[in-house]
Amino acid sequence: MDNFKYIWFSLLLLAFQQRLPAQSIVINEIHYSPSSNQGNDTDYEFIELYNASGSSVNIADYYFSGITYTFATGITLAAGAFLVVARNGNNYSESVEWTSGALTNGGETLTLYDGSGNTIDQVTYDNTSPWPTPADNDGPSLELKDASTNNSLGSNWTYSYHLGGTPGYANQSIRLAGSEGWRMLSLPLQSKTYDNLLSVLWTQGFTGADATDGTANVYTYNGSSWSSISDQADTPTTGAGFLVYVFSDDNNDNSAEGFPKTISLSGSEHTATVSVTTAENTWNFLGNPFTHSIDADKLSLGGSGSGTNDKYETVVYVWDNASGAFKSYDASTDSGTLAGGLIEPFQGFFIQSKSGGTQFDFKSSSKAISSGNFYKIAAYPQIMIEASSGVFIDGVILNLISSSSLISKGALKLKPLDDRERVLLSIYDDSVPMEIMNFSLGDTIQTIAIDAFKIDANWAIKPGPVTLNWKLNNIPENLTIQLLDRKTGRAINLKEIGSVSFNNGHVDSPAFDKNNIGSIPRYRSPRFELFIIPNILLGAQTFLKEFDLFPAYPNPFNSTTTIEFELGNGGIVKMDVYNIRGQKIDSIINEVFPAGSHSVRWNRNHFPSGIYFCQLQAGSTIKVNKLVLIK
Repeated sequence: MDNFKYIWFSLLLLAFQQRLPAQSIVINEIHYSPSSNQGNDTDYEFIELYNASGSSVNIADYYFSGITYTFATGITLAAGAFLVVARNGNNYSESVEWTSGALTNGGETLTLYDGSGNTIDQVTYDNTSPWPTPADNDGPSLELKDASTNNSLGSNWTYSYHLGGTPGYANQSIRLAGSEGWRMLSLPLQSKTYDNLLSVLWTQGFTGADATDGTANVYTYNGSSWSSISDQADTPTTGAGFLVYVFSDDNNDNSAEGFPKTISLSGSEHTATVSVTTAENTWNFLGNPFTHSIDADKLSLGGSGSGTNDKYETVVYVWDNASGAFKSYDASTDSGTLAGGLIEPFQGFFIQSKSGGTQFDFKSSSKAISSGNFYKIAAYPQIMIEASSGVFIDGVILNLISSSSLISKGALKLKPLDDRERVLLSIYDDSVPMEIMNFSLGDTIQTIAIDAFKIDANWAIKPGPVTLNWKLNNIPENLTIQLLDRKTGRAINLKEIGSVSFNNGHVDSPAFDKNNIGSIPRYRSPRFELFIIPNILLGAQTFLKEFDLFPAYPNPFNSTTTIEFELGNGGIVKMDVYNIRGQKIDSIINEVFPAGSHSVRWNRNHFPSGIYFCQLQAGSTIKVNKLVLIK
């Protein structure tokens, strides 16, 4: 009988426990060890709370141990809502900033109490298995797989797809921010279709889309042209990229849902090694096959690794819809506009193959993990130039390196994927527009062409002001960098002046094919020229300041005269001839001369007799001599 009472009591207690409401406020995400690619460790730490219940919860006076923070009176968390408690509230919108403390990288216990001191939730996280180790300084955060599970177990947690986690939105999701436009995507999860990824977005123009008619908005690239996918139920090629035009309106009801758009998708990443069939000597559209960021430095491009993928150029290109330009990264010089050379999960990218580049391999070693970083530490002399006009900005990078270290020429300036107003800035390898240019230093004066202009949505140069500014990194004292504006003749020492503004005129749109990948068109002869001058050719000074212009002889003359000048320091020299009305009629020289004495001959039989003026400009100094032509 006593045993019966005990069993009956136990069953009653179990039934009572089963009727207890599930915990509503849970610790849902922890970013305890941010990567240096994101910023300072403690500044980017956060804890995310999630209301897993079906109604709002008043969390006034709730408080933490582990870090110090107490919620103010009147704070409620709506059903299904997230709340970010951050070390630095400025780094996360709509977050609250905790009072003091920091998260321990080696793991610790975090406890959330209500105002009466009752434990609401408690997590003792760790940086070792079974807790997901990528959250320890690799970039992702810790994310709870399911809010209804026991979050004290490491096996119930995963790591975020994104560098920096998913603060304030659903775990195991990607977020498309910005505005309507093209995105280069990939699908790093096994056995998933286009539909699994795109079902929450508006699609059109193929079988299985929201509308099977209309212009398609999902494309693949075959090395020379774009092709629409045929069926939304198809599975993308593992390790390949695809292009999606993301509409602001998700259901075509003329009421735009706007951005950001959050796509939740869970599953297992593809197993390494992932091999992708590619076409040689052309552009290949690939995609990150892992749920972890991959590092372009670790893809073994161009001989930087053990030989895998050596038959590909060292540059990767990622489209950035916000700026309307490709971001590039050159693994051979560890430089570019793609921060850290990191390619996130669900990200597609372009790369060029060389002869024999028929298979690209993604190995597990390509993942950007803290224990395996081998970022290059060579600090090349570097010039970063930016062009701006209003809200429009574009940039280029020039690396000055020795010929023995030169592996790659750099990154091409790729044609943007859409038509819009923008600024275009290029440096030129001969006539090829470049975004990253790796330039071999020598002991002679070397020149590099540069051009910048604003264009309209029809690709025509748009008249208006443009500003160039620059940053010089690790430029040695024995080099002088001068910029010549060929239109105005103005020469600028980049070590002394930080920017220059100018106006561009109108030029008709160039003829080119916008429907494939390649360099932007060459619009005109570049307006600017960059001179890299070893100071051994300039004497003791790094800029022009002294020169003499001597009287021409013979003078008067009837066909040809000789003009001599002497430079105290070498540099860019410009000599022009003007008539008596002040009109420039001829340009004799416009180039770099070393220090010393020089002479030039002027032979202009086709000019009429009269008085002319020879103007010599070196740096900001000008000298003028009179010439008398008698026939």
